[in-house]
Amino acid sequence: MPEFKLLDNVIDYMESTGSTYKLVTLGVDEKLLNEINSQNNTTYTLNELEKAADKCLAHEWLTHATMGGGKYGSLRITPKGVGAARSRRKAEELKASRTWLKKSSDYIEDHKGILIFFGAVIALATFILKVTGE
Repeated sequence: MPEFKLLDNVIDYMESTGSTYKLVTLGVDEKLLNEINSQNNTTYTLNELEKAADKCLAHEWLTHATMGGGKYGSLRITPKGVGAARSRRKAEELKASRTWLKKSSDYIEDHKGILIFFGAVIALATFILKVTGE
């Protein structure tokens, strides 16, 4: 999801420079696009990044810092955006640190509809074989 890559980029910059969210502004342009793509090994387009910025603006994760910067110029992350990005980052870290047993359990939980379907098909096939006597 490019919107979280965008927010993560801002937070990484804030942490590397010791800046607060009030001091950091960004503009969605080719420079930012190249930076995000190189850091995350992605191939987003400028249009996709602009749509991500629209989504961040709609969720109030980004706001316009000054007037006259255009729609995608002079954007600033909000405290709500910082919280959303850090929460997402923490959830991904927890998901990555799960044991193989927990990953297996989660896979089964996520796909229980498919497993129930296959179980029903096997039960039906067994019932048909039992009734027909073959």
